[in-house]
Formats: sequence, C-alpha cells, structure tokens
Amino acid sequence: MFDLVLKNGMVVTPQGVILSDVCVKDEKIADIVSCGRCLPAVSTIDVGRKYLFPGVIDLHVHFNDPGLPDREDLRTGTMSAAAGGVTTVADMPLSGNPTIISSAALTRKKDAVLERAVVDCALWGGLVNDNTEDLAEMAAAGVCAFKAFTCCAGDDFPYVTRDILLKGMLEAAKHNFLIGVHCEDEEIISAMEIDARSSGNNSVRDFLCAHPPISEEKAVDMVLEAAEISGARVHICHATLPSVVRKVTAAKSRGIKATVETCPHDLIFTEDDLEKQQGFLKCTPPVRKQDDVEGMWEMLLSGKIDIVSSDHSPSTLSQKVSPRGNFWDVWGGVTGVQTLLPILFNYGVIKRGLGIEELAQLTSTKAAKIFGLWPQKGAIAVGCDADFSVFDPVAKWTVSQEKLFYKNKHTPYHGMEITGKVVMTFVRGKCVFDNGVINLIHGKLLDCNKKN
Repeated sequence: MFDLVLKNGMVVTPQGVILSDVCVKDEKIADIVSCGRCLPAVSTIDVGRKYLFPGVIDLHVHFNDPGLPDREDLRTGTMSAAAGGVTTVADMPLSGNPTIISSAALTRKKDAVLERAVVDCALWGGLVNDNTEDLAEMAAAGVCAFKAFTCCAGDDFPYVTRDILLKGMLEAAKHNFLIGVHCEDEEIISAMEIDARSSGNNSVRDFLCAHPPISEEKAVDMVLEAAEISGARVHICHATLPSVVRKVTAAKSRGIKATVETCPHDLIFTEDDLEKQQGFLKCTPPVRKQDDVEGMWEMLLSGKIDIVSSDHSPSTLSQKVSPRGNFWDVWGGVTGVQTLLPILFNYGVIKRGLGIEELAQLTSTKAAKIFGLWPQKGAIAVGCDADFSVFDPVAKWTVSQEKLFYKNKHTPYHGMEITGKVVMTFVRGKCVFDNGVINLIHGKLLDCNKKN
C-alpha cells in the first residue's frame, strides 16, 4: 500500500508533461502510472489536472536565524517557502548572528533548522578574508557550499581580496566544494559612495551611480579568472546584466566550471521602479535599465542562465525607510521566496513563452545538480524525494500582505496581479501547505556531502 497517491496531475517530468498518478512510499516517489488505475493508499488526493511541479529548490535565501529574529526566522521563512512551492532552501551564512564562517558557528544554525524549519534546508558557509584553512572542516560539519563577497558585506563577514579568493578556490578545487560569489568591485563602489556621501548626494540615482555595471563585470572577470586557474566550481550569484551571463557562457566554453543565477526582481524591475518603490526594491547589485531586463530574458529563454533564485533578504519596515531621506541608510535586500514560482510562471511562461519543462529546470533540477542534491531532489522520478508543488495555471490572484507568511510583509511585488498559483506543497510526501494553511511538519537538515 502506498502512503500517498496524487491522482490526475499534469506531472512535469524530465521527459515532459504527462497526465499521470504519482505514488509515494516512505517519503520517496515509488511509481508514476497512467491515470484511472485503482491504487491502494493511505491517502489519495485528486489534483484535478493541475500542474505537479518538482519542489522548488531556492539556493539563495537569508533567513537571519539565529540572531536577527525581528527580520525573519527559520519558521516564518520556511513557511513562506512552502506557500510558494519551495520544498528545499539553501540558507546563506550572513545576515544572522553568528555568521557561519567557522564550524563552531554551525551548531546554533543546525539547531535552529531542526527546531523551526518546515521545509528541507541546506546551509552555506562563508569564505572570508582569513578562513581558507577552515573550509574542509566546515564542509565535514555539514556546510554544502561557500559564499564569498568581492565587496563589503559588513564587519562580521569580511570580503575576499583577489589572493584570498584564489587561495579559497584552490582549496575548494581540492575537495570539490562549490564557491558562490557576490560580484561587485569594492574599489569602485566604495570610492563612489564615499564621494557621493561627502557631497550630500543621497538619492536613489546616487546609489545607482555608485553601483555601475562595470563594477559587476569587473568582479565577475576576477572570479572567473580564479576559477580557471584553480579548477574550482564557481557560481555567480544574482547576475543583473546580460554581459555577465555572456562572460559565464564564454567561460563554460573554455572548460571553466561556472554557473550563473539571476532573481525574479532582476527580470521584472528597473531603475525607474526603484525610484518609485524606494527602499522596498533596494538591493545589491541593484536593478538595472529596461534594456538590461530585456537582455536578461533573452539570456534566460536561450538557456544561458542556469537557475533562478529569490535572494530573499528580509528586514523590518523601519529598516526600509530612512527618517532622514538618505537612501544610503536604507537596508538593502528584497523579499521573494514565496512569490518565486508564481512570478516566473506569470512573467515567463504566460508572457514570454518559457516552457513548463524549462521552468522546472530553472527552479529545481539544475539547482539540485549544482548543489549536490541530485538525484535525491530536483525531479519527479521514481526514487527521488516526494517533493511537489501542485500549481493551478489559471488561478488569478493579487500579491498582498495578508497572503504572505513573511515576518515583515513588505514586498516590491505588492499589488501585482498574477496568473498561476501554488495550491499545495508536499515535502517528502507530507503536505506542508494546503490552500493557504501551513501544516507544521519537520524539515530535514541536508548535508550535500553525505547521503541524506
């Protein structure tokens, strides 16, 4: 007898979309069969020919737990993920306390995951300017990848210099670690910010001028050069420019082990939107010009972008509004883990002709392969974890605060009318989200270096 059967689903498989019944046993997909058969099961749910997507894997979230619970925590963050069809998240090592730059710091983070998460979680560690000798120990303790910045990320997470980046990548190549990098050139952006502040230039446009495209491009060049020298696997985080994607594509053609992600806000919003929305859309690298947005869609639709992640980076409302009207003082970070899949469906599938199978690749399959979770996760196939999103492709809804599970419910997507809605979410065969209601199951802590 099966534990669960999802009947009459438009199942998004690696072989295409197939009308099928999906059978679950012991948290795994046990069988995928043609509809109409009588299948004994503890629980049977007819999904009514809605899409059955593989659970979304969001490789880029900041849940601030432990340490900054006023912004978000692993309970509210993973509830929001579940409501968006996200069944696995990879939590970043900064924007919490302590930052995860040593194996000793992992204990509190692991405890938080096991206590509060309602979807499965993997953990990033940090590559900073003085911890290259700690990477192997951190990986052995459960870190799945390492995040580095080429620009200032705060005093508790020092950015890497060129020599430290190369040293870290040489260590990563030795052990097959993944290095993900936030790419902006510190020399460029810090000099321009200092000059602007000293002159009393504190507007959105001044912020944008201090984060020019050349800053992102120059940092990407440095990262790809280090990857080529070292042989390490490198992941370019939240690319905003077609030129950056082209650099990664060219690097791949030379045999460099590089991948690139972008985010929904980089595919939708522009500099003009930032001026209108102010702090709610502030992030780094910033949103770009309309031509760049169009170019990023061209890159995505032609298969040159590997994955789309949310870079969910929450804050309190007060951190998004400067009482002095100084945009430099506004917290940078955009929320989006709950809206990732619906936004991509609405703007990609419906408006730009993105294929359903390609959407699953961008949000699940390729992420699983990049992060070492394949074939456990990332596809609806026999033997994989029973992670699903039941998705209604014709349901229309409006993004609003009352529908969001974030601790702080501000979002740049507020008021958007969306076609396509997550109806149910299953993590390892357990229903964690059902038509607006969260069921508090226990998420699993994933170790990509070991069999889970």
